[in-house]
Amino acid sequence: MPAVQLVIVTASLVTVLALWVRGHSSLPGKHWFLWAIFAMDFWLLSVGIELSATSASCAFAISRWAWIGFVLLPTFWAFFLYEYALGAKVPRRLVPLCSVVAPALITLGAVTNNWHGKFYGSETKWLAGENGSYILSDHGPLFFVAITYLYMVIMAAAVVAGRAVRSANPAVRSFFLKLFAATLIPMVANLTYIMGGVTLFHTDPTPFSFALSLTLVVWLVADNRWIDVSAIARELLFYNSTDPVFVIDPEGEALETNPAAAELLRREAVHAPALREFGELGSIIRYLAAQGCLPDVTDFQLGHRHFAVRAHAISLGMGQKHVGWAVALLDVTVQKIAAQKAIAAEQMQAQFLSTVSHELRTPLTVINGALGLLSQGGTKVNEAQKARLIAKATSSSEALTKLVNDLIDTQCLSSAQFSIDPKRCALGPMVQNALAQAESLQPEKNIRFTCDIPEAALMVEGDPARLAQALSNVLSNAVKFSPLGGLVEVSLRCEAGMAVVTVSDSGCGIPPGAEDQVFARFCQLDSSDTKTAYGSGLGLHITRQILDRHNGSIRYVSAPGVGTTFTISLPLVA
Repeated sequence: MPAVQLVIVTASLVTVLALWVRGHSSLPGKHWFLWAIFAMDFWLLSVGIELSATSASCAFAISRWAWIGFVLLPTFWAFFLYEYALGAKVPRRLVPLCSVVAPALITLGAVTNNWHGKFYGSETKWLAGENGSYILSDHGPLFFVAITYLYMVIMAAAVVAGRAVRSANPAVRSFFLKLFAATLIPMVANLTYIMGGVTLFHTDPTPFSFALSLTLVVWLVADNRWIDVSAIARELLFYNSTDPVFVIDPEGEALETNPAAAELLRREAVHAPALREFGELGSIIRYLAAQGCLPDVTDFQLGHRHFAVRAHAISLGMGQKHVGWAVALLDVTVQKIAAQKAIAAEQMQAQFLSTVSHELRTPLTVINGALGLLSQGGTKVNEAQKARLIAKATSSSEALTKLVNDLIDTQCLSSAQFSIDPKRCALGPMVQNALAQAESLQPEKNIRFTCDIPEAALMVEGDPARLAQALSNVLSNAVKFSPLGGLVEVSLRCEAGMAVVTVSDSGCGIPPGAEDQVFARFCQLDSSDTKTAYGSGLGLHITRQILDRHNGSIRYVSAPGVGTTFTISLPLVA
């Protein structure tokens, strides 16, 4: 009989699937899945015996007891979906209610039908034909009560599967869609049987549809479709990548975007233009669509971020026409900043070499010239000339010594080895000593100095040597940039708990917006060969570092052609 053979084949297949699933301990809800297969086998066995029965009483009895499997199968299927899709255990109170009480009551109602006649009506018949016997049922009210309960169970399973589809990670959503479809197959089959009278070999097709659903799920497991690591990894990279990724058609229109790309478009687009019109990226996309390749330069800036564009053609096979492109924007902001810093460091190094070369060459030339004249002049050099040559050589050697000391201090600052020895000290005497040293600098300029220092001692906590170095650097800078006969004014006062030293010159002044250059290393505002004031460009940089370590500050006010006033502030101590 074809129907019985189909039952045997289906039951055998389901049993093999059960053995396969039993060996996969990682399957969530595996025990409910196995119980569902057991109920499936029981139901199929009942259907097979019913189809091969030789008497009406035997067929009726088997069909009544088959309700055990009929009720347990969707129940265990719903339990499996609950644990697998939601990752939670089935509520303990539901297990005995749905797997013991409800099946027992429904089966008891079917088995005792001869007493009450409410499950199957009097028109229920056993028909025997050439292709086998089967039961033509007349459904009573209890039958529809039982079917309503089973539909509630199946609908609960469908709701669980639908909820899993909605909340699933995009990388595994396709599997849950298939699981949801497999859940609907038995419902559709049973509806066609009850409402449309559709049968399979004159019997209810529902058990066979459940067998198909179970087979589909196991096939998904066996084929690794639901735990396809490579597919999940690919989709996770697409959806979770911090780099924006676009899938575009051959014309350059966006078909799909990952969350990073969608956020980028939302944040940067004022009127949400099409991708082809999206600034610099749009021009690259248009070139890609027209030429089939990226332009030579694919780096562009969007907001404060820099991106490099990468495109990969999408085709149906080797040599086939492209159906689109996968375009990824690689964030190269960090690399751009690093490159800019490297360029700036290289420029600073070049400037440092140039500055040091100039600063070394000038005093060395003076020293070499003076020593040459002294060694070879003999009686041609009188005492006054000797004294003048020795003074020039001494001054140049002092300049070299200061340059070397500045370089050493700068290196210490860079390596965090710059130390201070704090003591309570009066700031007034330090200002006077620094001023006295400044008066001896470049005497040929005839610089005039004024000093305003209060009689009361202004005490600060600091390293006297380092503070004297800072004051000397500022005064030396004022002398250096003052014109012939210029004026340098120095004052010390108390202001809001701070000791404030001001140094004003009448030099060329500093242009607006040059503060970063003024206090930078090896930086001079006038780096041309025609400049009149030379220096290492380290003095003010070192001064700021010293004052920072004393919780002090230095700032300036200046205008080109007017002069510059530097202000040093240090906290007073009681």
